[in-house]
Amino acid sequence: MVNLGFTATALLFVFSRSNAFLPSQNIISRPHTNLRMSADGNLVIISPPGGVGEVAALRAASMGSSVRWFVISPPSSTASVTLPPNTSGIEVAGAQADTLLLPTDDSSSAVKALATWCSSASGIICVVDGVEQSIAAMNSQPGGRPMENSDVAKTRKIMIDAIKVAAKEASKSVSFGGMKVAVLSADLIGSEEEEENEKGGGLFDGLLGGNQVDVPSSLTSAMGSNNLATLRYGELFGLPESSTEASPFLGGPRKYPVFRDEYTMKGVRMDPAKSASGSSMMGENNRSSRFSVGEAAVRMATKSLNVKSGMDICLISLNGNDDLDDDEWADEFGKVQDAVEKSIGGELFSASFGSVPSIERLADWVATKWAPAVLKTYEIAGIRVGARPVYASRIGDNQIEIIWQELKDFKTNFVGKMVIEVSETGIVARRGAGDPSVGYGSISSTPLNGEDILVRRLADAASQAMDKRLATKPAPTKRAKKKVVQSPVVSTVVSSGAVDIPEPVAEKQDASETGPRTTGKRRSSEKKRGKRRKESSSEDSFQ
Repeated sequence: MVNLGFTATALLFVFSRSNAFLPSQNIISRPHTNLRMSADGNLVIISPPGGVGEVAALRAASMGSSVRWFVISPPSSTASVTLPPNTSGIEVAGAQADTLLLPTDDSSSAVKALATWCSSASGIICVVDGVEQSIAAMNSQPGGRPMENSDVAKTRKIMIDAIKVAAKEASKSVSFGGMKVAVLSADLIGSEEEEENEKGGGLFDGLLGGNQVDVPSSLTSAMGSNNLATLRYGELFGLPESSTEASPFLGGPRKYPVFRDEYTMKGVRMDPAKSASGSSMMGENNRSSRFSVGEAAVRMATKSLNVKSGMDICLISLNGNDDLDDDEWADEFGKVQDAVEKSIGGELFSASFGSVPSIERLADWVATKWAPAVLKTYEIAGIRVGARPVYASRIGDNQIEIIWQELKDFKTNFVGKMVIEVSETGIVARRGAGDPSVGYGSISSTPLNGEDILVRRLADAASQAMDKRLATKPAPTKRAKKKVVQSPVVSTVVSSGAVDIPEPVAEKQDASETGPRTTGKRRSSEKKRGKRRKESSSEDSFQ
């Protein structure tokens, strides 16, 4: 995490329709130290001003990467980029969002200049965070007329479309084997990443008859599927260094200062998006630090960690005051990789048994007893908006399908399913795809309606199966006892003439010479029992 205590204006750029693209005139280099990047390439970052994009650019530069940060500002805005002093390794350029949506043969279009400037890229990071903040900053400028809500929504749409176009053009110049990372909010998954048939429009739909360039339907489709990884986050917090309110403390100087969350929540947890933990993260209001998200995106794009193409992971922040080192990041990504390999097909739940006497009998109980009872509960039957689980059916001897359906235009659409597989050692539930003819041919990245309820009820079903003797409890794992080894007492005082004198060994005494009660004590001499009486009696007889 970079220091938030210093902020200075490093480059000021003001764009108009006649000057749509302005690269930085100061090219600063820095030797590569930590990142595994090719020597002839640059890390390209495309984002609005500030936000995760700024954090990623500063973090990559501090780790030794040569960064080219392309900033997309709102239309007709006078934006400035502020960077901390003595920052090296970053080249900054940018364009207004509307200039990226003009025809490529227009002199004011910035598309061709963007493609040329981002050439020979060894990796690319595309970020959406910062759109709302840049629009709010432009709308609050002194002397300007505040925009209405409809204009704000149109400006936001055109900025997102411009980011997609810029990502598409810049991704073409990424070298072979270069990593592409899309940093998205969990809120955009259902609206932008899965509705592939919805084409983007912009501010000029009514005036010019739509955008003059082909706008991709989503950010991931704009970047292409080759060597693409997706990083998702929850509710973001943490002020970038360009913010005027950037400070380690909350509320100014106090007797008992309160640190901001970005300083007290440096812990990180990452999960696959198509897993039970990832679904719960996206379903709840979890928070993510911009600094953790930015650093994770840099490590993914530079291949400093084992990141494979197609990875779709979620990141949330946890309590912690220390930054993660390289080994901790590697361990965290290793856990994610293991979870991804384990959750191929969208694993949602797994329970282990000692043994299952009859797989067919347990599967029949799940399909005919447990599933219908759960689907009739108020939590499931009360879903009125969107798709919901409708019925369960038996497939083969060991599989059960729970079908999600949605009524749209008086037609029932097969949206998705949950496949429950029973084996000799446990139960595994996975998320499945729906009907490809209606656009649900791929596994959903977002949790289906009521899916979390079924996952919780599956945990109860596993315990009920053991109570009904449909399965046996797994054998508890015995922990190895730790052997306590007492360290010998070593004297620290040693004399020059010290000689080791062996201790005398006590000789073992014969058992006949030892007493029965206390070992080592000699038995008392034999007493003369009745001798005195005998002597006295003999004397009396002589008398």
